[in-house]
Amino acid sequence: AIASVFLIVYELVPRAADQLALYLPAAGEKALGDTTLEQIRTAFGLDGSGYLATCEGLDGLSALVRMENRLMRGTEIDVPLTVTVLDHSLVNAFALPGGHVVFFRGLLEAAERPEEVAAVFAHEVGHVAAHDPTRLALRSAGSVGILGLLLGDFAGGAVLLYLAEQIVQADHSQTAAAAADAFAHDMLARNGVAPGALADMFERLRVEYGDVEGLEAHLASHPSLGDRIASARAADAAMQGPTWPLLRQDEWLALQSICD
Repeated sequence: AIASVFLIVYELVPRAADQLALYLPAAGEKALGDTTLEQIRTAFGLDGSGYLATCEGLDGLSALVRMENRLMRGTEIDVPLTVTVLDHSLVNAFALPGGHVVFFRGLLEAAERPEEVAAVFAHEVGHVAAHDPTRLALRSAGSVGILGLLLGDFAGGAVLLYLAEQIVQADHSQTAAAAADAFAHDMLARNGVAPGALADMFERLRVEYGDVEGLEAHLASHPSLGDRIASARAADAAMQGPTWPLLRQDEWLALQSICD
């Protein structure tokens, strides 16, 4: 019986989720992402009301839109993007089903220049384009549902809160992370942003927080960080064509203070 449960949770559910993600209607995928984002805001709420605020400084939002428009030129994905900044100190960013790209305030504050934020944004768009968040959400929900039926420990909101936690702390597979990085390198280079910006941020955070406990506590876990840094450096060296500033200094400051 135990072997059967492991087979269902670790083999059958992931395979079924991968297939379902390919056929999930756009409206259903968007609804899944919207619901998960609300659960994340509930899970991380620190304002006394139990609901984490979104950051909506007008100048900061304008800078964020300008960054998005610059990077998305020449890139087509099959869902419209929704970019959100959450007012939390965690140094993290992640993608959700239905085109959501979410930053925590802490990542914007930890970045030293807009190109670093752009590199993280491009990586998350790579996950959106591949529907990785949808597969992850369906896998997590399916696994929790199966265990809940057997153990009786999960129901309703508890399942959604667990799913939210899994999304934020997502440990993407080597293949998914590498593909999202390659997507980001191409997007950045095509729009005049050096791919090495991603490596710069990772290297600085690794020095500041350490290789394992600190970095994993402050940044969503992706495997083989050293390989990802090396890959970004290689893409930077292979880039052809000029680079030009992503944002003006006043726009960058506005983006970093979007939650004020």
